[in-house]
Amino acid sequence: MKLRKIFRILAVVGALVFTFYQGAIARNDYKSLQSSMQIGDRSAADLYGLNFKIDAVEILIAWVFAGAVVYVLRAKKFKP
Repeated sequence: MKLRKIFRILAVVGALVFTFYQGAIARNDYKSLQSSMQIGDRSAADLYGLNFKIDAVEILIAWVFAGAVVYVLRAKKFKP
């Protein structure tokens, strides 16, 4: 029972740490996207836009995985 709770907490903390790390990378890609669009460099803007979308999807996958772990390891209610 306590081991389940530890794994649930670790999954959420792991997703949170990954979000902070990957969020900084996504923010830099978004800033680069905006600056390359202002300059008019379309190919660089496409690349930075793709990188930003990939980073956002990675963050989403991390939270879906953490949510699945929490759901699977939830406390079971016994019916007497």
